[in-house]
Amino acid sequence: MTDRKIAGRGKFIVFEGIDGCGKTTHVSLLRDHVSKLTGRQCAVEREPDSRDIVGAIIRTALYGGVKILPESMAYLHVADRLEHIAFMLPLLEAGTDIVCDRYYLSNMAYNATPSLSVERIYELNRPCTEKLQPDLVIFLDVDPAVSAKRRTSERTDSEIYDAIERQIAIRSNYMRALEIAEADGVKIARISTEDDRETVARQIRAAVAPLFAAR
Repeated sequence: MTDRKIAGRGKFIVFEGIDGCGKTTHVSLLRDHVSKLTGRQCAVEREPDSRDIVGAIIRTALYGGVKILPESMAYLHVADRLEHIAFMLPLLEAGTDIVCDRYYLSNMAYNATPSLSVERIYELNRPCTEKLQPDLVIFLDVDPAVSAKRRTSERTDSEIYDAIERQIAIRSNYMRALEIAEADGVKIARISTEDDRETVARQIRAAVAPLFAAR
């Protein structure tokens, strides 16, 4: 649908999932779909955000370029997110839709440790969630063994979270993080990416359709 222009505040749609779940592909596909659907701009954002020094430090640490304690990484992600929100809010208020690759649920899933629980990281993100909650979270689910094969075939570099044992733990943390977010009123669509790409894309389009229903 391209014959109408949707007005009002932009929608904030977040993709979440373990590495290799298909986020990069489906973020791009959804951006194109939303732009055609609404007739207005749809931007793609990503976390950690590298516009400032905090995001740059995190990205360096992800690839082993600098060593940072796991607990410190959790706090750095919150600081980076606050800066990112300050960038995104004016866009949303101006009517730009945003599709974001990762948000605070990734923080909860990836940075939890025995001394810093998923629940505690959620509380650390209160300043973020009070400013900006997603209109919809799309959780792309995949077996960690399947995602490991995808990463091996698609990437030449490695991240500190790549070990399959770590991805299994991250997926488990995600299950708890999703429960917490849902209890706080966040709308979540769980979609398996073990189906073919078009089937997954169709399910994603169906999940976002209510956000852009005629008002």
